[in-house]
Amino acid sequence: MQYTQEDPALKVSVLHMEIRPTLEANLKAAKAAVLKAARDKPALIALPEYFTVPNCMADFTDAPKISKETATKTLDFLQEISALIGNIYLLGGSVLQEDGGKYYNTSTLWRNGVLLAKYKKINPIQAEIKAGVAKGCQPQIVDTEIGKIGMLVCADSFDPELVEKVAGLGAEIVSLPVAAMGTHPIVKGHPLTEGIAKTYGFFVLKVGNVCSNMRGGRSAIIAPWGILGEVTDAPEDSILTADLDMERLREYRRILSKS
Repeated sequence: MQYTQEDPALKVSVLHMEIRPTLEANLKAAKAAVLKAARDKPALIALPEYFTVPNCMADFTDAPKISKETATKTLDFLQEISALIGNIYLLGGSVLQEDGGKYYNTSTLWRNGVLLAKYKKINPIQAEIKAGVAKGCQPQIVDTEIGKIGMLVCADSFDPELVEKVAGLGAEIVSLPVAAMGTHPIVKGHPLTEGIAKTYGFFVLKVGNVCSNMRGGRSAIIAPWGILGEVTDAPEDSILTADLDMERLREYRRILSKS
């Protein structure tokens, strides 16, 4: 199915994933989830942050080692599965990719097996920095036939200047792959992502990678006017699908621009 910016509703699917103890198990689970979601012919499918990195984020200590073991196989997988699902946009969560001798938490966008864009996380958390993850510096907006997609990763959403830049560049749909952390405070709902969606007038696709708990990693699809869908507190795989009302979004943004 082809979508255009004139279509009023846009079906999207986010793949909430429990992280397995091996790269191979994570790739197998991701493949099954992508193919299952693709049967409903959404315009876009999104994967979580570090969805192929084994075990919990608490075990994240050696960026070069993780990158060596997971980056190439993950990117090969994304290219192959994107080619298989064809015209569906695929937001590839994130992968720890080496560039110029540094390691970046890198989010990618694919279609028909072609890499359309990549974004390096600007705000890695302390655990990442200690492990050797470098900071990106360039916001990323991709103008597609389904709308302008802004690419953020997890803790980037805590950076108001970055969020404002992404909004100012015209983002209508913001990709936000995240990973659960045991140190994350317990929160009710999704106050931060609900807040930025409402303030700036864009949809947020929050896509969780969870291990032993759900703290900070609970997936949700959020509109400026509220939550369109969210997963339960159970740390298990699930596919969350919702229709994004693009015409209502544009009307919301028109009103927002006059206020």
